[in-house]
Amino acid sequence: AADSNPAPFLIHQESNVIVRAIRDYLRRDIGEILIDSNTIYERAKEHIQLVRPDFINRVKKYEGEVPLFSHYQIESQIESAFQREVRLPSGGSIVIDPTEALTSIDINSARATKGGDIEETALNTNLEAADEIARQLRLRDLGGLVVIDFIDMTPVRHQREVENRLREAVRLDRARVQIGRISRFGLLEMSRQRLSPSLAEASHHICPRCSGTGVV
Repeated sequence: AADSNPAPFLIHQESNVIVRAIRDYLRRDIGEILIDSNTIYERAKEHIQLVRPDFINRVKKYEGEVPLFSHYQIESQIESAFQREVRLPSGGSIVIDPTEALTSIDINSARATKGGDIEETALNTNLEAADEIARQLRLRDLGGLVVIDFIDMTPVRHQREVENRLREAVRLDRARVQIGRISRFGLLEMSRQRLSPSLAEASHHICPRCSGTGVV
C-alpha cells in the first residue's frame, strides 16, 4: 500500500454518524426511526437495507409541520441530560454528581405529592427514580461505579421491588450493567460498562480559572 499510494493517504475512516447510530442503537424493540431530511432518509434506508432488511419498514420520513425535535420534545430531554437535578413525575427528584471515583445519585422526595403514607411515598418515588436513573445513565453515557442513595424503605419486599425495577429498566442498555442489593444504609451499588467518554466529558472543558473546583 505504501508503494502504490503517496503519503499522506487515508487508511481508515470511522462510519458517519448515521451508520454509527444505526449500528449502536437499532434494536428489536425500536418501533420506528423518524428522519426529517431527505438525504439522510435515503442514506439510512440504503444502509439498513444492507444490514437489517427486516427493519426497512421502520424507517419513516417525518413530514410534520412542527419541527421533529419540537414535536417530540427532544431538546428538553437533551437539556435534562446536562442538569444536576432531574425532576420525577410525583414531584421528587434525583441529583446526579459524577466524581473521579464514582457517580453518586441521591433521591429526594421532599416535594413528592402522590401517596399520603410515608412508606408508599418512599416506594413510589424510588420506583420512579429507578426508571429515570436507567434512562439518565444511557443519555449521559455514564460508566464505572454508580452508588444510588434510595429513600429508606423498611419493608424488605419494597427494597426487592425497587431492585427488580432497576434491573428491568437497564435491560434496554447496550452497555454491560451489574447491580447489587440495597444495603441497610439504603445504598445500592451498580457498575456500568464505560463504552466512551460521558456526555459531560465530551461536551465540557475544565475551567481554567477555578481548575474545576467550581469556586474562585
